[in-house]
Amino acid sequence: MALASATTLSSFDMADGEFLDLSNELAEIIRRDNTAFISKLGISGVATETKHSWMEDSLNVMTATCAEALDSSETTLDVLAGDGLKFRIGTIFKLAVVGKTEVMQVTAISTDALTIVRGYGSTTGEAGTAGTDDPITIIAHPQQEGQDAPADETKLRTKVSNYTQIFTKGINISYTMRAVMQAGVADEFTFQIARRLMEIMRELDSTVINGISSASQGSDTVYRTMAGLIEFSSQSGGNTNATSEALTPAVLNDMCKQIWDDGGNPNFVLVGGSQKRKISAFDQSYRRSAYDSNTVGYVVDKFMSDLGFMLDVMVDPNMPADVAIVGDINKIRLMPLRTDSMRAEDLAKTGRSWKAQVTGQYTLEVRNAKQAFAIHTALT
Repeated sequence: MALASATTLSSFDMADGEFLDLSNELAEIIRRDNTAFISKLGISGVATETKHSWMEDSLNVMTATCAEALDSSETTLDVLAGDGLKFRIGTIFKLAVVGKTEVMQVTAISTDALTIVRGYGSTTGEAGTAGTDDPITIIAHPQQEGQDAPADETKLRTKVSNYTQIFTKGINISYTMRAVMQAGVADEFTFQIARRLMEIMRELDSTVINGISSASQGSDTVYRTMAGLIEFSSQSGGNTNATSEALTPAVLNDMCKQIWDDGGNPNFVLVGGSQKRKISAFDQSYRRSAYDSNTVGYVVDKFMSDLGFMLDVMVDPNMPADVAIVGDINKIRLMPLRTDSMRAEDLAKTGRSWKAQVTGQYTLEVRNAKQAFAIHTALT
C-alpha cells in the first residue's frame, strides 16, 4: 500500500536551505519593481458592487465635419449624418482648414443640409476643399434681440461600468518546515506571504494595464475579469492611432493635441522599456556634457508638449513594447470592492500545516476614456 502524499511545502522540499554553516543571509534575485504604474496611480475610493458603474457627462461640441466640397458661391452645405443638430439658425462657422478665412452663417437647416450665407461680415467667399474628413469650427450661435429661447440642448449622461476581479495566492507550510531554521529567513510562513503579496501586486499591475473585460458579471462557467487601461483607451470613437512608425516628439505632440481638442488635460505618458529608451533619446543630438562630468548617460522623466502640457514619463514592464498611452491620471481610479482590499488571512487547519491566502478584489475606473486618453499602437 502506498503512503499518503502530502502537498504542503515541507522541510525535505527545501533541505538545501536549512541552517547549516551558512551566514544568516539570504541571497536572492528579486525582479525589479513590477508595479510601477499602480504605485503612481495609488488606490482610492471603494466599489460597492461587482459591476462598478459611474456616470459621465460632456459638453456640446463646437466642431462638425463636412460631407461635400464647396465652390466660392455655393449656398448649401451638407454635413455628416447627425452633425446638423449642432447648428442653429444664425450659427456662424468656418472651415478648420489651413489658409481658409471665410466665415459663413446658417440661415436654414434641413436635417444635415445647411442653407448658408457665404462671406459673412468682412470675409469673402472662398472655393473650399471640404470633403468628408474636413473639419468645421463652430464660432458661435448668436441670438437675435427679443428672440425666444432656443431648443433645449441638454446632454444626456451616460453610464460606464467595469467588473471587479478577484486576485488570490495560496500558502501551505508544514509544521516542520516552519520549525526548521532556514538561511536568511526568520519565519518561512511570513516570508512566503510576503513573496506571494509581491506576485499578486505584479498581477494587479498587469491587469490594470492589459486587462480584458469578461463577457458577463460572472457565473459558474465565467470568470469575472476587469477591463484595463488599454481596452478603455482603444474604444471605437476614441483617440486611437495604429500607424506603424517610430515614437517621436511629433507623435507625442499629436496625441496631446487629440486630447486637447476634446477638452482634456493630459499629464502622463505610459510606455514600456523600449519606448522609454526612445523618449530618453529624443534630444540626444543636442546634448553636451560638462568636461568634469564623471557620469555618462541620460534619462528623461518628463516631456513638455508643444501645447504646454507637462507629461510625467511612466515606464512599466507590463506595457506592450509597441504601445504608448497619453492621458490624464486624475481620470483613473483603482479601487477595492468595499471590505475586500488586499490582505493575508489564515485558513482552516486540516493537518500539520499552516494555511493562508493573499487575496483582494479590485476594479479600474477610467472616466471619459474616449476624450481624456490617446493610445498609439504598432510603434516600431
